[in-house]
This record gives sequence, structure tokens and C-alpha cells, in this order.
Amino acid sequence: MKTYDINEAADFLKVDRATALERAASGELPGAKIGRAWVFLESDLVEYLRDKVRRQTTERKEETALKERRSKEPLMYAAQPFKRRKRELPELPELGGEVAAAQVCVTA
Repeated sequence: MKTYDINEAADFLKVDRATALERAASGELPGAKIGRAWVFLESDLVEYLRDKVRRQTTERKEETALKERRSKEPLMYAAQPFKRRKRELPELPELGGEVAAAQVCVTA
């Protein structure tokens, strides 16, 4: 059974060393820290990669199917004209003589 160090595992997965370290430290990438060094089994890396491929392939298929379903649905709002709701006019305070007085001052 072949083992890889962190650099070899990163090269195998085609990711940066820092990315491999982050994923190993979080537990996403299966490996063991022996002393100060990370050790990865080749079979675990292959299974990790296969799992990623399966998940991403499934997600892409679901997204494609959803897009196809949406493209076949009739557009609900395209044929209908846009209707605005009528807004009620706000009540204005009664100004009474103040308006006339203001007009007199402006025109004088």
C-alpha cells in the first residue's frame, strides 16, 4: 500500500499544498498526522476523489434537469401586462386662510 506526504497528496489531487493542509486539518481529506508530518493512503485519496466526482456529477445533472424543467414551463407573467396598484392619495391638512395669506405675500 502506497503512502503520500502532504506535497505528494496535493500533487495527486491537483491542488495547492495549503488547500490540502486545510482540508486535512478540517477532516475533509482523510489522512493522519504522524508527529509533524501528514501521511495519506493512496486508496483513501482515490476514494476521496471518486466521491467528489460522484457528488459534483450528480449536482450538475440536477442543475441541468432543473434548467430544462424551467425552460419548458410557460412564462406566467410575460403575456400579462404589468398592472400597477392604485395608490390612495394622502390626506392633506386643511390650510384655509394660510394659503391665501401666503399667496398675498408672494404676489405683493
